[in-house]
Amino acid sequence: MKTTYSRAELLKLDDPFEYELGLPLKISDLPSSVMEEDILDSKMKLLEKLAEGYSLIIQKPRIPTEKVFSAFQLLDENEFMKLYVVDETAFTEALWDLLYEREYDLHWAFFLLKERKDVVFELPYSGGETRALTLSGLHANTLIHLRLEVDESVTCRWD
Repeated sequence: MKTTYSRAELLKLDDPFEYELGLPLKISDLPSSVMEEDILDSKMKLLEKLAEGYSLIIQKPRIPTEKVFSAFQLLDENEFMKLYVVDETAFTEALWDLLYEREYDLHWAFFLLKERKDVVFELPYSGGETRALTLSGLHANTLIHLRLEVDESVTCRWD
């Protein structure tokens, strides 16, 4: 199955498109297009995109501190959450197992991002209002959210 939504179609959705598509984050800038599709293997897709230069962005609670995160670059943190970036060389089997285990944890979010330059990440609970990671400044970028257990992906593109 493969479904593509244009910007015009996204504007017609009753709820913000993040909720309609099950994204674990909020996006300030509506994408040019969104594609939902079934994929053969989530892990292989993740490794393929990391090899293409995508960054894996992971939001997690400050506590507990899993040992696997000590090797990753910390992008941001507040008193409740931490935001990490993982590239192809840092990715491990232990991280895959942890992501798979935490896929449905409401305090965790992870996705692939083509470019980090000029992207603004706002962690949940920073301003007291939002309970989801919020991204802005996604000009000419691609974001991919993988649904690991069901082997599906949601690709958001900005022109």
